[in-house]
Amino acid sequence: MAGYVKIGRSVFNHNMFKEEPYTEREGWIWLICGASYKTDTIRIPNTNIVTEVKRGDYVASIRFLATKFKWSNSRVRRFLDRLTRGKMVGTVTDTGITKISIANYDKYQFFVEQPTQQRVQRQTKTDTNISKEVNTISIYSTQFELFWSSIPNNMRKGKGKAFKSFKKSKFELTIEELTNRYIKHHQLNKEFTKHPATWLNQECWLDDEVKETKDTPTLISRMQKLGYNHKGTFGDYEEFTKDNKKYKIHRFKKNAVIELDK
Repeated sequence: MAGYVKIGRSVFNHNMFKEEPYTEREGWIWLICGASYKTDTIRIPNTNIVTEVKRGDYVASIRFLATKFKWSNSRVRRFLDRLTRGKMVGTVTDTGITKISIANYDKYQFFVEQPTQQRVQRQTKTDTNISKEVNTISIYSTQFELFWSSIPNNMRKGKGKAFKSFKKSKFELTIEELTNRYIKHHQLNKEFTKHPATWLNQECWLDDEVKETKDTPTLISRMQKLGYNHKGTFGDYEEFTKDNKKYKIHRFKKNAVIELDK
């Protein structure tokens, strides 16, 4: 099949589809939908790094994509490598953050040509409606989209109202930290959860109930303190090296023991 169809970004949050691992096609569509539609300056999620992105750029960590796609880190890397070899994207990685540039990005986005005076005079009502519709696409910032796509599905209502509150909010958290605090608020309050707009307006990310009181060390940090070097995640296992030997340990089993990776 040839040609193009217009797909709304909201397809990833539609309540008619169950949460499940992405296919590679869905991963590709996610990258196109998540790419910046204009040159912008953004703060990288989960870091204090501020960087400039150009039209068609998408910036994220491998870990974030793995969580979103429900893949392993190594699968995300292999996927991006294939897209790079196929000249569908270009990638640059620095300090754990990957900048993905979509090749031929303009092919996937509706381009509105600036009309001449003569064209304006001949423009029909239908053309005007199309232009207005196109101009309302992608009005949300990349940072807000990351926040909105990560909160519980049943709270994704009144997106425009939530975006206005998000723009006015002066939080000193990463998007991941802000999102995690809202999710914790939802877990604690269930049906009494505040709408994202209200939660942001009232600066509820500062509430004691959503703050982390004690950081539980992760499996990776515990192993690194014992001298193991983390090499990556493969399926249900975290892989390490030490003294030129490879080891692995199950990520989900309680009291799992590290073992040689033969």
